[in-house]
Formats: sequence, C-alpha cells, structure tokens
Amino acid sequence: MSDYLPILLVSVFAVISFIIAMNRGAIPILASGMGLLAALVLSVFLLNILIALKGNFDAFSMSWPRVLALMAVGLVIVMVFVRLVAKSLLLRLVGDNDSRLNWFEGFAGGCLSLFSVAIGAVFLFSGFRIAGTVDELNYTASLAREGVVEMGGKIPAYPRSVAWRDQIEEIPGVAGVLDLVDPFSNRVFRNSAAMVMVAPAPSLRAYFIRDENIVELAHAGKFWDVSQDPSVAETLNAQDRLGLVFHRLVRQAASKDGVAEPLRKLQLRGYLEGFVDSLIPAPAYGEVTNS
Repeated sequence: MSDYLPILLVSVFAVISFIIAMNRGAIPILASGMGLLAALVLSVFLLNILIALKGNFDAFSMSWPRVLALMAVGLVIVMVFVRLVAKSLLLRLVGDNDSRLNWFEGFAGGCLSLFSVAIGAVFLFSGFRIAGTVDELNYTASLAREGVVEMGGKIPAYPRSVAWRDQIEEIPGVAGVLDLVDPFSNRVFRNSAAMVMVAPAPSLRAYFIRDENIVELAHAGKFWDVSQDPSVAETLNAQDRLGLVFHRLVRQAASKDGVAEPLRKLQLRGYLEGFVDSLIPAPAYGEVTNS
C-alpha cells in the first residue's frame, strides 16, 4: 500500500478540494490552479533555455542547485502574482450575477476545483519522480564503485522512492506528460545518465552486457565514449546527478538513432537488482540459511 503514497495523497487532495469548492466556492482554488499553471509553463520554458545555455556556453558556470534555487524563488513570486490577478478577474466576472455565481458553487464548483488538483498533481508527482531519480542514480553510483563485489549480501535494498516513482509512471498517459515538464526525471535522459555511470564500472558493466539488447543499446549510444569525456568524468566524480542528466553529451547520446525508445523502455531496476543478487554468495553445502 505504501508504494501508492503519491496517488493516495492526490486522491485525498482531490476529495478535500471538491468538498471545499462545493461549500465555499471554487474561485480561490481555481485562482490557485491558474497560478500553479503559470509557474509550471514558465518553469518548463526556463529549464529548457538553461539546459541549452549551460550545455553550450562554458562561461555559464553557476551550479545547478543554485540555478534551480533562484528559479524556484522567481516561480513562487510569479505564482502568487498570477493567483491574485486571476482571483480578482474571476470575482469581477461573477459580480452580483447569481447565475454566474452558480457555476462556481455546489457540484459545478467541485468539478472546477479538479482543474487545480490536476495541476497540483503534476507538481507533486514531479517531486516524487525527482526524488526517485536522484535515489536511483545514487544507488547506481554505489554499485559502480570499486570493491562492490566484496560487499556481497551487505548492499542496501533498492530505494523506496523509486517504487513511488514507478507507480506514478504506471498511470496511463502520466509518464509521457511528466517527461515533457520534468527534464531531469525524463525516462530517456535519466536512463542515458545511468548507462554512462555503468559504462566505466567493470563489474556492473559486465553484468549488463550479458543482455544482447543492452549491448546493442550501448553501441548505438556510445556511452563508454561519453563517460570518458573529461567534463563528464568530472561530473561523475563530483556526484552531480543534475549536472550529469543535463549534460550536453549525455543528452546527445540519448538522441541518437535507435537509442531514445530503448532508453524510454529500459527497466533499470531489474538489472541493478539482478546484479546485487548475483553478488550474494551461495550458501555452503549443508548450511542453514535464514529465510
């Protein structure tokens, strides 16, 4: 049940918003949704510009955490401003006209509140996806370290946040929409970054290339060559997950012919868990194991 936490939170939010809109009117909630929508559109626009700038101009050296922090402050200001303007316009539209007011109250008002719920769900789901992607890339990096083979059965379990992310992406149509608004957790680019992390790790790479599909994907994407680029290697050593996913060469590798679709469908978790299981030593003959 805990794997469905993000979906449960959105469901509770939807019910509460519906009830509040029915009893108190949908205008405040609707205005909040418009503010969130403005922030969402602007964030997608700015992120794509920033990714292009940092990928093509070495002079733009500000770190991604600082860039995103500054952008978040600006988006909050935009959201509040748009909400105030939208609420003012909606109140002016309704005025003293009871027939218009009816559209924002009762069952109709509850239905209108679902617009804001949908926009809020995009933000909430994106947050869970980002957390899951960061944890998954950190987990991949831990398995790519030297000496991981000697750890055997002492490797921690797969991060719970990845299960939350995967449940979100199993909702029909949701993964495609979130890929458009969240370039970090985009399935193609995050898996491209993971393949670049795997490429220079001998033990992990050896397990992955047991699968002919991975061999074909690795050759098409040339992930080994990407991992050997000095700027990519520096990003890997700095454990900069944002910088790796947004790196120009990582994104270019994902955009090559025959690469994007296999990356989109790649189930990284199965390979990583299989690798971990392969490291657990078999029990000695006659030894009793704890199940």
